[in-house]
Amino acid sequence: MALSEQYQQQIINTIKELPEDKLAVVVDFVTSLKDEYQPCAAKNIVKLGGLWEGFEPTDEEIQEARKEIWHHLDTKTTR
Repeated sequence: MALSEQYQQQIINTIKELPEDKLAVVVDFVTSLKDEYQPCAAKNIVKLGGLWEGFEPTDEEIQEARKEIWHHLDTKTTR
């Protein structure tokens, strides 16, 4: 008997020994495990090719944008 078959049989035997009111707990737990290890649904990928084409900010523009963002974040957190 393969190892996974042994585990399956051990799980089944253990479940058979449980009181009926604990079976719902087992089902919930096994369902959560199954959901945890299912592959994620495919996500829609939005291609942004060309969105920034021709946009080449200078170092000064980047520094200014960072200052604005940090200032905005600072004013949000101090409210």
